[in-house]
Amino acid sequence: MPGAVSAPRSRRPRNSLTVEEILDVAERVAVEGIETLTIRAVATELESSPMALYRYFSTKDELVDALLNRVLGRMEPPSESASWIRDLGVFARNHRDMLNQHQWAVTALFAHPVPGPNALPIGEWALRILERGGISGDAAVATFSGIIGLNYGWASFVVARSGGAGETLAEDLVDQGVAQAFPLTASLAGPMSHYGSMEHYELILGQLLAGISVTA
Repeated sequence: MPGAVSAPRSRRPRNSLTVEEILDVAERVAVEGIETLTIRAVATELESSPMALYRYFSTKDELVDALLNRVLGRMEPPSESASWIRDLGVFARNHRDMLNQHQWAVTALFAHPVPGPNALPIGEWALRILERGGISGDAAVATFSGIIGLNYGWASFVVARSGGAGETLAEDLVDQGVAQAFPLTASLAGPMSHYGSMEHYELILGQLLAGISVTA
């Protein structure tokens, strides 16, 4: 009807939000890119106002930390077997899987490595396994850090691979000029296409675990 005025968008009743509901929506926004996550964006999805969300999270950083803390809380605890080095491998894979399942969170976790209390059990699980292998003190912290560092780096590879980085690199290596200048690198064009693959991860993790077990 000409001249009709659309009805104003309705707002949710005050105090009708919950923390879990806010985090659910925040994660849906973050999956599209963590840089798009703002209090206003979440409020819009909730058909609420930014001021309503500020009652729960006073800043964007608080919201991000709560969201990342929830992600870390989804990591599956490692099982305990008779072999501590096998359990350390399970720990590493579980941590890797958690990152791979939340690729949008990898970069944010670099900036917020301890976003909340759910980060603490992860370290405790690893340190307990290492203690069973006779590894403690600085050696335990360095070993734990090395595994975590491997996984964060590999998670970045996985993100790049999902964008076709491995295939692009392999294609570049078959260029005649590249092959002449870097013959050894070019000869590995096939394996380079497996950049960031699970097969390569298992290879390097196995080497890492073998080294840890020898020095324990």
